[in-house]
Amino acid sequence: MAITADAFVSALVFLLYAPVCLIALRRLVPSLSPALRLLAVGMLAAQILLLAAGLQNIPRWDTVGWLVHLDQEWNIPSTFASIQLAVAGGAALLTALLARSRQTLFRLNLVVIGLLFLLFAWDEYFYLHEDNMPLKIAYVTVGALIALASAKMALASPPRARAWQICLMVGMAIYVFGAVVLEPFHETCLSLGAIQIDGCVRFYNIEEALEFLGVWLVLVAVLGKLTDGTGKLGAPARLSLFVLPVIWTLALVHDALLPRVELRFRARPAAVQFEHEARLLGYSLEWDETAVVLWLYPSAWRSHYRELGFSLHLVDQISGASVASRNLHSDLQFHLLQIPGYAHVYRQHIALEIPPDAPKNRAYWIALSFWRERGVDYEILKVITSDHKLLGDAQVVLDDLVLPSAEAAPSSAPLAIFDGDITLSAADLPDQAMSGVALPIQFTWTAANDGAEDYIQFLHFGHQASGEWWVYDQQPLGARLPTRFWYAGLSDSETWQVPLPADLEPGAYQVFTGLYRHRDQERLKAKDASGAPIVDARAPLGDLIIEPRE
Repeated sequence: MAITADAFVSALVFLLYAPVCLIALRRLVPSLSPALRLLAVGMLAAQILLLAAGLQNIPRWDTVGWLVHLDQEWNIPSTFASIQLAVAGGAALLTALLARSRQTLFRLNLVVIGLLFLLFAWDEYFYLHEDNMPLKIAYVTVGALIALASAKMALASPPRARAWQICLMVGMAIYVFGAVVLEPFHETCLSLGAIQIDGCVRFYNIEEALEFLGVWLVLVAVLGKLTDGTGKLGAPARLSLFVLPVIWTLALVHDALLPRVELRFRARPAAVQFEHEARLLGYSLEWDETAVVLWLYPSAWRSHYRELGFSLHLVDQISGASVASRNLHSDLQFHLLQIPGYAHVYRQHIALEIPPDAPKNRAYWIALSFWRERGVDYEILKVITSDHKLLGDAQVVLDDLVLPSAEAAPSSAPLAIFDGDITLSAADLPDQAMSGVALPIQFTWTAANDGAEDYIQFLHFGHQASGEWWVYDQQPLGARLPTRFWYAGLSDSETWQVPLPADLEPGAYQVFTGLYRHRDQERLKAKDASGAPIVDARAPLGDLIIEPRE
């Protein structure tokens, strides 16, 4: 006698379901209150429909096949399995809360069952136990303890209550058998003597069917305890059991929708295309003196996202060196009804600690790169297109950062106050210098407001005898901190090394300084300590004698 593997599995599932469901529907379910009976029958009908669709031989990577496939993650059957577990857990907690019984063991048993099944529900959808042997052992251990407690209560219970205890133990046994014993078997080719099975038996279909059935029996047992333990159940309690599936579904949908909602309303947009179909669609940044906190919204095919990793660097804008970095593998995230090949938006959190000894009042880039794990190696993904500045061909600049210094502002009268409340507090100009040799001048600046654009500081050297001028320009605090990065409360000094020309005419010079906007070369108006305007917006620094080079 020959039979196809799919027909064998369908027949086996029917033979498992039929007697158990008939007994439960005839002996147990009629004892439930009308509302709870409706819930139990509805859950059973839903899983039978899902089994009927899932046992069809539809290719699992076909969209329709994937939606109903019993061994796929994050599709309709896996979502329903999670909801049914959550309802069983919620019903157990509700029974523990409302039951008239004062027995501590009775309530404790229900609380443990409720919490355990809520954890099962989350695990069912997010697959926490997949590679976590300690968690598997903990599940089996707690399940065994529940079975022992249930057996003890069954022996001491009247016949009707004993029936619910037996139903609970049978349901948990069937669930554990499917989830633990059959889980290692995927597809197995076998022969049963005279029965020749054409093809390999997909044991995962039997596994899922047993899990469905076991959880349903647990749900019936808990609903029975709720019926007997509370008498007439109030409307709010009944409503909560029917609302729970909706709330649980929304919790699962939350994981899928939150990244897109945040990307739309919270994140800074980005359009960065990396190799291997990975993209950065947006991000949000927060930082202080101790850490940079980054929320990323990458997009990739599910199979590619599992391999992705991210590197966040704090890069010195002058040297290009990374002063701090954090590498993080992608969080394994899931989405309700996750269609194969669809590039989802994910939500990734990275926190980068800033070393306490990182130089202050220095401009840094916050730079991001993508990589993927290739066995024991890591491959940096190159950027194909980007709307953000790049460092090399793989790092994307997300933002600039300045670590503020706690240096106190000078208390002496300022030399000049420029538009925007930028103050030149002091300048240390030597009395004399030699042509062809660098002239050191120290400037001390303070700022009362945050910077908005780049300013350039100029030095004008006017020869008192000839009237000739020599000029030199650079950023006030050098390239380490352009004025667009200045912040309210800034106080800092920079020593310039002004390269005097070798042919600079010797003699006495008057030295002036000021600021102009980089974008249009317009000078910033200035006033002195008394508030009087400074002519030509050039603050006098003093006299300088230039001696000829020996």
